Amino acid sequence: MSDINQNESFHDDKRYYAGFGRRIIAGIIDAVIVTLIAGFAAYYLGLTEGWRMLLMMLRHEEVRTMDGVLVTSVLPGQVATFLLVTCIIIPWLYYAVLESSKNQATLGKMAARAIVTDLHGNRITFARASLRHFSKFISILLFFSGIFAIAYTRHSQGLHDIIAACLVYYRPEKIE
Repeated sequence: MSDINQNESFHDDKRYYAGFGRRIIAGIIDAVIVTLIAGFAAYYLGLTEGWRMLLMMLRHEEVRTMDGVLVTSVLPGQVATFLLVTCIIIPWLYYAVLESSKNQATLGKMAARAIVTDLHGNRITFARASLRHFSKFISILLFFSGIFAIAYTRHSQGLHDIIAACLVYYRPEKIE
C-alpha cells in the first residue's frame, strides 16, 4: 500500500534517481538506434565511399578510390566526412534534441522510464544537453570512470552529468 502512495506522481517531491543498470540499458538501446540512423544517413548522403576507405585503413590495406587511384593522405576527406557525420553530428543531434525536448529523454531513456533534468528538476536547454553529450567523451576517456561514477555518487550522476549540472530521474509507473 505504501508503494502505491510513493508512486502517485513524478511531480510530487518524491523523485527517484535512475540508477546505473537502468541507464546502461537505455544507453544500449540508444546505441543501437544511433547506429541505425547513422548507417541510413551514410547511405542516403552518399558517405559509403568514406566507410569503404575507413575499412581499408583499418585493415592496413592501400587506400584507393573507387576509380583505383591511390590515396596518400593520412585522413582522406571522404573518411573525415563519414566520421564527422556518423560519429559526431548524428549522435550529438540525437541526444541533444531529444533530451532537451518536452519528453526530456532519448528513445532509450523513454523505454527505461528515465528523464534528464537540470538540478532543479526543469527541462534542460539544447546547449546544456549538448554540453552533457560532449562531456560523455571525457567520462569515457577517463577509462569509463565518469560512467561508473553513476553507481557510486549520491545522486547517481556520471561525470558528464556533473559537468552539465544535470540529474537523471526514474519515473515510476503510476498506479491508479
